[in-house]
Amino acid sequence: MIADRNHPEPRYRDMEMDPGDHCCSQMAYAVSEDDLPVRYKPKTREWGIDYLGGPSYYLLEYCPWCGKKLPSDLTEEWYRRVEQLGHEDPWLVEDEDLPEALRSDRWWKEAGL
Repeated sequence: MIADRNHPEPRYRDMEMDPGDHCCSQMAYAVSEDDLPVRYKPKTREWGIDYLGGPSYYLLEYCPWCGKKLPSDLTEEWYRRVEQLGHEDPWLVEDEDLPEALRSDRWWKEAGL
C-alpha cells in the first residue's frame, strides 16, 4: 500500500510486481523506488533502511511488509573472498580491480549461497 500525500486515501500500486530476489512484491517495489529509504545491495545481499542525512543504513533481518526472515547478508563472505585475491583491505578495493562476478550478486548466486 502506498500512501500519497496528495490523495487522502492510500492507493495500491504495483502489488503484482515480480519479487525477483526479494521476499514479496512490496519489498521489490520499495527497493526500486529512489524516494523511499529502503535499500538493497545485491553484491552482499543486504536489505536496509537509510538513516536520515548520512550514508549509513539499518540492516533489516525481517521484511517490514510480509514479516519473512530475510536471507543473511554475505558481507563477511564477500570480504573474505576479496582478501583471498590478495587485497589487504577490501574496504579500499575499487570494483574495476575485482573479477566481474564479485562486482554483482553473481558470485553468491553461482556459489549457491
